[in-house]
Amino acid sequence: MLGTPLVNFALTLPPPPPQFEISFNFRSVAGRRKQELINHLGLHELAERVTQIGDRRSIGLRSSDCLNSLDDNSEFTYLVIEEQAASGMHGPWKGAQSKLFRALLTIGYTNEDGETGGSYGYGKAGLIRGSSIRTIITYTCFRERDDDTGVTRRLLGMTYWGPHHLVDDSFTGFARYGQGPEGTLPFKNKDADMMAERLAIKRRDPTQTKDLGTTMLLIEPTVEPEDLCNAIERSWWPALEDRALRFNAIIRKPDETELHPKPKKNKVLKTFVDSYEVATTQDNRSPERKRYELRAIDRFSRQPGTLGLVADKEGWSYAEQTEGDTEIDHRSLIALVRKPRMVVEYLEVGRTPPHVRGTFVADDSINKILRSTEPKGHDTWSTNLAEGDLNRESAEVAKTIINRIKTHVRKFREELKPPSRPPESVNLPHFDRIMKRLMSGGGQSPSQPIYENRPLSINLDYELKSINEECIECRGTANISFSEHYEEAEALIEVSIRYRYLEEERVGAEALVLVNPPSNFSEEANSGIYSGKLRQNDIARFEFCTEQYRADWTGRLFVNAEIGQVQKS
Repeated sequence: MLGTPLVNFALTLPPPPPQFEISFNFRSVAGRRKQELINHLGLHELAERVTQIGDRRSIGLRSSDCLNSLDDNSEFTYLVIEEQAASGMHGPWKGAQSKLFRALLTIGYTNEDGETGGSYGYGKAGLIRGSSIRTIITYTCFRERDDDTGVTRRLLGMTYWGPHHLVDDSFTGFARYGQGPEGTLPFKNKDADMMAERLAIKRRDPTQTKDLGTTMLLIEPTVEPEDLCNAIERSWWPALEDRALRFNAIIRKPDETELHPKPKKNKVLKTFVDSYEVATTQDNRSPERKRYELRAIDRFSRQPGTLGLVADKEGWSYAEQTEGDTEIDHRSLIALVRKPRMVVEYLEVGRTPPHVRGTFVADDSINKILRSTEPKGHDTWSTNLAEGDLNRESAEVAKTIINRIKTHVRKFREELKPPSRPPESVNLPHFDRIMKRLMSGGGQSPSQPIYENRPLSINLDYELKSINEECIECRGTANISFSEHYEEAEALIEVSIRYRYLEEERVGAEALVLVNPPSNFSEEANSGIYSGKLRQNDIARFEFCTEQYRADWTGRLFVNAEIGQVQKS
């Protein structure tokens, strides 16, 4: 009897694509290697220019940095940031057609595709601040393209100082480290590789997928490895925890010790990681976990994203600040996340218990619009049309998303609250003490208020305007002037206008307020504080309007004005 022959099938699977990785390598050199690196970087020329300028602070430098110690025996420190398996800064060297040009030589430029630039949050503004002498070397590798034939690598350095004057010449403060006329063009291909090796930067091979990407060298970093690791955890934890992205980040100290961000082991971030899983996996089976899909906005047919919320009824959700406790400041926070899975902002949505944590994950279809509302630091979705060249439609989209997030948070918090106790079981100890004193005729008389001569006068004119049957808004003006008690001719003043909802008779979440300040007032770093000069007999008129909110909600307006630095005439 013949048996059936056994056949072995060998299945060969293609290797998985290289993992996208970013490494931050802190390095330190001294002696001969230090001098070689300093000479290759041309730092003596920068030191000489600083000496000629004299005033370091006028060009954005500290009182002391490595330019003061180029020739001594101290160690020279620098930071090398390396991407692996990325795309590189491709594009022909023709102005904005080049990603490298846009990344290093433009101010306030927004990429048209809205998908790249400032990869994983390390944009140009952050990199400049990351070098004490504001100098960056960029070496990038990419696939050859039809619009940029024959080129696969480029290297260019930039120094970003403030404008200054020397004798009869005026300078922008921007200096390039390259080749060609006055060193203004980037090194290409083999020349770029050669310069990279001189600067202790690992050479990249465009035929190897893992070598595609960008390396950046920051001279004398202003951040410590441990602080950088913490910052990466706070800003990149969605990408680090999303297995589908295959993303990794490593920090290497000068002694080659490695630090690895671990968001799930961070007690503060763990709750946000849990809410991210709720938003992306539909894990909302518990009453303390909720997933909301935000409905489509106007002409955008797709949903703008999903919101995951989590709470802990036995723990931090109901945490109250006790008397004498100055460390804890409990509040409800939502992590705003967009492509490429970075946290743009931790949005505060209330301070009264129960407190919740959440993550809003923006849909890719809305990424470009949300990105266009972000300032250079990519740390908020701005909704204030008074801020620069913010597009009205983009601001409205961001505003709608934030309002809907707040609405869902309020619903979730209402569901978490325990049912009210029957009236007969309510204990009012403070009321009982008052009544006891009244009945006994004892107790102290209330203290009289202390009056003070305020330097500023605030005149408010506002109203609650009905938008429809369900929604209202608060709009009006705040006129700020000197009171009769202020005698100086002028002063720098700071004004803030805020509107907060009242929850259970306590001040709760803050409403969005659009403010139109006087032309000579400006907002300080998106803080809601406007500063400007006020003169005697002048009136600073601020127009304001809140977001639309439900007519059955109660709100309170807070307008504050203070004297800043006094400027005598």
